[in-house]
Amino acid sequence: MMQTTPPRGDLAMQLFDLAPTSLWLQDLSALKTCLDGWAREGMTDLRAWLRDPQRLLTCQTLIRIVRINRQTLLTYEARDAAELFGHIPALFHDPHATALVDVLCQLWGGATQARLVTRNRTVTGRVIDVSYAGQMLPGSEAAWDRYLISIEDITAREEQRRREEARLTSLSLTDPLTGLLNRAGYEADLDRFEGEPPVPVSVIAADLNGLKGANDRLGHEAGDALIRAFAMILVNHAPAPARIARVGGDEFVVLLPRTGPEAAAALVERILAAIEAAGPAPLSAALGAETWTGEGSLRAAIARADARMYAAKRRHYGVAPDAAWSPVDGPDGLPRHH
Repeated sequence: MMQTTPPRGDLAMQLFDLAPTSLWLQDLSALKTCLDGWAREGMTDLRAWLRDPQRLLTCQTLIRIVRINRQTLLTYEARDAAELFGHIPALFHDPHATALVDVLCQLWGGATQARLVTRNRTVTGRVIDVSYAGQMLPGSEAAWDRYLISIEDITAREEQRRREEARLTSLSLTDPLTGLLNRAGYEADLDRFEGEPPVPVSVIAADLNGLKGANDRLGHEAGDALIRAFAMILVNHAPAPARIARVGGDEFVVLLPRTGPEAAAALVERILAAIEAAGPAPLSAALGAETWTGEGSLRAAIARADARMYAAKRRHYGVAPDAAWSPVDGPDGLPRHH
């Protein structure tokens, strides 16, 4: 078996300079000496110790860059090494130097390698995502005098990953039949509204009338078409800030941030008028509105909107307010009475 030896001298430097990845050779020996001194003074938790801005600045100033390669200039869009070095603070700008602290904590903990994904800036100010891999070279483990860093620009990959994450998140919060928010998306909005209330928040609860009867008479495709038609009416008439959700089979909720009761009532009338104008199709809905001013809970206001919606449903079916009944359609599309 052939044995290989590491390249030496000029060949090693040529390989360094021509590497397709940004390479940095650093001397961290002065920094290591400083950390050793702090340890003798009683430092036990480096991360906590470096919360002091002055100590962090000291660490940054003790890092000596020995050499960079050509790809580093390309990655950071610098014309030459002088321009790159003149922009070092801006390239790694982070008030808390999070990446540096993470790396130092790994090395101080005894690791000879450090890896992370972070963000840098180029000389032109463009933000780039980078994969950072650092390696203490053999023989430098004690003094930290030769630390090799490889930096790969992974901006395109990270952007694709973020787009895919956003797509999957959107799918998880979207009702596939209507394109509206689903129950999970609706609950997320409730949590957000309750955390930072955009009061007043008006709520419109809506429920289709006779959907089961339509499904039984015309088939489920026709029922789905009614659901989509009603969803489109809500989308076309609710103002832009509205959050519209299908929270059940034929149940919908419209959340209207910074909207008072008068505007909510006017929207209810527009929705009902649009349903009536939709033509002879068996589309009908009961609606109820309520406004949350920040007093009590938003969910309690939604419960009141639900109660008003069911009162409207009773009126639609001609059910007396005090009659016991279930708002579930019977085989004929009418509510079941007890």
